[in-house]
Amino acid sequence: MNKKYIAFGLMAFFALTLVTAGVGYLVSSLYLTVGVSEPFTVQYAVLGDSGDYDPLVDGTCQDNTVWFDSSSSSIPTGDMFPEESRKLCVQVDNEGESPITYSISSKIKQGIGNYANCTLAFPEVTLFGTATGSSTTIDGQEFTVPGDAPVVSGCEVEIEVRRGVTIPVSP
Repeated sequence: MNKKYIAFGLMAFFALTLVTAGVGYLVSSLYLTVGVSEPFTVQYAVLGDSGDYDPLVDGTCQDNTVWFDSSSSSIPTGDMFPEESRKLCVQVDNEGESPITYSISSKIKQGIGNYANCTLAFPEVTLFGTATGSSTTIDGQEFTVPGDAPVVSGCEVEIEVRRGVTIPVSP
């Protein structure tokens, strides 16, 4: 009986020795207080007014000096007619030192006006790119209201800029 108690005691001792043998002796430790800051500042512009977008008249995204930030309640765009075009410009200031991928998506806000007809008049689009580190990247796309677009009013197009996205590979 005593041999069993001695055997169990030795097994417990060996188990404890194995556990503490791999831990080592703590000499010093350091705690870091870190975080992640938002590297992007984004501004928007819509080029073209009361007619088609014309780069010779309306300029290009790189020429534009009238930028709106996301705190603006609405960028003045006004109603458009079928086959009229505008150009949406997005300026991304990347304060980070590394290049960061981004996407720019246009989406019709649901619950506003006639959602189905708004999506026919203003098709949803997504652009992908890479914002160079410590610099300004300007991107944009011209869009045209389809000739067969229904008459709608009150459509709200939401522009979303996301960072750190995976850029799809073309087939």
